Amino acid sequence: MARDLEGITLAYWEVRTAVHLPKAPTMTTEKALKKLLLSDKLRPTDWRLSALMHDVRFDIIEGGTEWREKRQAIGSVSMLPTKD
Repeated sequence: MARDLEGITLAYWEVRTAVHLPKAPTMTTEKALKKLLLSDKLRPTDWRLSALMHDVRFDIIEGGTEWREKRQAIGSVSMLPTKD
């Protein structure tokens, strides 16, 4: 499992770098979303990495980060708002 976690973490950083750093090598949306699907293999204890991958997926799909500013937390459960 450790190797899987390393591969998933590497995939996250490759996608996040491509999305957020202007001088990073480009990556197609299809390839980025396929790499982010690796989060489905994470254990429940890896919820932080899963949440980060979820954030990047929304950055790609929504084309921005404004939605995260409106996120609300109730206890330890994160509630994602619907679009206005």
